[in-house]
Amino acid sequence: MNITDRNRKEALKKGIKPKLGPGIRKNDNIIFIVCIIIAALFWGLIKLSGFYTETYTFKINYTHIPVDKQLTRMADSTLEVNIQARGFAILKLDIFKDENIVNIDLENIKVIKNEDDNFLVYTQELKPVLAKKIKIEENDITLSKTTLGFTLEDLYDKQISVVEDHELSFRQQFDMYEAAVITPEKVKVFGPKEIVDTLTHVHTETLKLNDIHTDKTVSIGLVNPFPNLLHFEPQIVTINIRVEKFTESSIETAIDFSAVKKEIKSFPATVTVNFKIAQKDFNNIRAGQFHVVPELDGVDILTADKVHIKLVRKPEFTRNAWIVPADVEYLIIK
Repeated sequence: MNITDRNRKEALKKGIKPKLGPGIRKNDNIIFIVCIIIAALFWGLIKLSGFYTETYTFKINYTHIPVDKQLTRMADSTLEVNIQARGFAILKLDIFKDENIVNIDLENIKVIKNEDDNFLVYTQELKPVLAKKIKIEENDITLSKTTLGFTLEDLYDKQISVVEDHELSFRQQFDMYEAAVITPEKVKVFGPKEIVDTLTHVHTETLKLNDIHTDKTVSIGLVNPFPNLLHFEPQIVTINIRVEKFTESSIETAIDFSAVKKEIKSFPATVTVNFKIAQKDFNNIRAGQFHVVPELDGVDILTADKVHIKLVRKPEFTRNAWIVPADVEYLIIK
């Protein structure tokens, strides 16, 4: 037994209560606070499990508006909803104010045409939506209105072309085999007539691809210049890119001087046409597919001693063609 324990026992025999240390007081305070917290939690759970009746204002939001229509007016933009629910559901609506919105899907609700461009929906059809949202029974919901009115006006429309915008980078020796194919080539644009009539085409979002060496098919959106006024249908198009491996090649061909109407002898008599070609088309190349002629515009063939040569015909599957030499000397044979 140590000295401290002996002193405590002697003090108890004499009827003297030992003083508690600061650590013991601190522990008592923590226990007291924990008890208060637990009591508060139980009280809160009891309160939240009870039933309450509250009225909330829900904002109306229409979705899936027909593409050929525009929502121009809402006769009823809010709906008073009387709710009888447990405190948990009520607390959720109080905390998350953003949830006090009811989305009305015009594709999945009966829409009644009233007069002219005015329409209405019956609020009774919204009860299942609200019940699911709040997680209560439909019978616990009372609505302040029987119908909601709104105005849908017809939009002007026309077909316009789609123009592709891209930033493409190909692996060495690879390139596009042909122009990118856009599907569909044209889309329908809906909007005010004075704006729609100014449009002839719409651009895609910029397609950015790197290290391309195989065919690509990409879905991409359209750039809407007036998103609050215009709507495109469809809003997404598909771009197909055919990719092939290319090689550089050349072929020798004669110069056609038949347009000169004189007998011409050129030096050299033939030129070399250099070009790029897809490897799959390499075996289809023939010299007769290339046609080179002298550039005669502004040239006096009788006094000049040199003429520029130009390529006027080549196979469609070749590209980046150039002639060597680009100029030739010639003599007129008398």
